[in-house]
Amino acid sequence: MQKAILETAQRLFMQQGIRATTMDHIAEELGISKKTLYEHFASKDALVEKCAEAFLQDMEKKLDEIRQNHRKDIVLSMIATANYVYELLTSLNPVLFAELRRVLPHARAQIIPQIQEIVQRQLTLSLREGIQSGIFRSDLPLDFLPLWVSYIILLVVLNPSFAEQAKRSVAEIYAETILLLLYSFTTEKGRALLELYKTHIRKSYA
Repeated sequence: MQKAILETAQRLFMQQGIRATTMDHIAEELGISKKTLYEHFASKDALVEKCAEAFLQDMEKKLDEIRQNHRKDIVLSMIATANYVYELLTSLNPVLFAELRRVLPHARAQIIPQIQEIVQRQLTLSLREGIQSGIFRSDLPLDFLPLWVSYIILLVVLNPSFAEQAKRSVAEIYAETILLLLYSFTTEKGRALLELYKTHIRKSYA
């Protein structure tokens, strides 16, 4: 039952936002009483935190899977990763980004370091592989770059205020940012591959 609750709650939070999704809505969607729901999760905040935890675990598992599927072509691997994240961001209700900053600061304090860790780990692995294969520049500062990119993703790309000023969706800002970063990372050899794959970022992930 707990797994079903998490899956249903996560889907509703992503579609409607956190504030708009009540415990009554979740219980009704599952066909259970609110009492039963509270037996598994003591509060809505506790449920939100567990949903965020499960979401991030699933996301990192998917990113590892993408890396394995495209391990022979690092540029395609990074484009496929960006493609997956772009589609994910497109499916989220934009209100979530603001809610995590303003409504649930304690959840944000828990989620942000986890996202940073995922970004840094995935990028470090990709950059090392790309440098070894001559796709990425050999002078890239690996002790600094992954941390810098993680801050760009969190403080700029996922910032609803920036999206509003830029008059673009968070997903579009993400896609443009990834392309700018990849062009700055790649050698001439890597740039030729990037030209072949770059349009895939905005396609449905397969």
